[in-house]
Amino acid sequence: MAESPAWMFTKALSHRQKVCRLYKRSLREIDNWYGGSLLEVRFQKVIMRARFDANKEEQDTRKSQLLLADGCRQLWEKRHFKPFRFAMDPGGSSYDRERESRDDILDSTQWTLPEKEQFPYYFNRREQRKKELLQHWSKIEKDWDEQISSIQTKLPDEKTIQKNY
Repeated sequence: MAESPAWMFTKALSHRQKVCRLYKRSLREIDNWYGGSLLEVRFQKVIMRARFDANKEEQDTRKSQLLLADGCRQLWEKRHFKPFRFAMDPGGSSYDRERESRDDILDSTQWTLPEKEQFPYYFNRREQRKKELLQHWSKIEKDWDEQISSIQTKLPDEKTIQKNY
């Protein structure tokens, strides 16, 4: 059975995953506030790591959930007014722009036959890789179609229900 696609969430996040995501968001927030000074950024990140490490051995689940909720609240209260955005992310400067990818440039009809003859190994290898990629994706699509059809036609058995919950 193949792995689920990344966009298909099948399980709730564990406490550990939530804490790791909070830690990563807090480091991004430090970058937003102290982005100009490399030493200050490093110092603040070390302090943040120490705060997380101070509570990593907490055994009481209620207290650890309260610490997580308090960390989320603090992050929300201290968020930057203009956070950094990566260019291709939503809200970034290049988000949702149509641009030619490098593959489109290499596949263009601007290459003349003499130019292609100068690099036969490269262009033959490129065509071979494109065929392999298409075959790989067709296998993945076939597997997804089989999984979706099995989901739509049969009910899950008791063992998988108990294992997932």
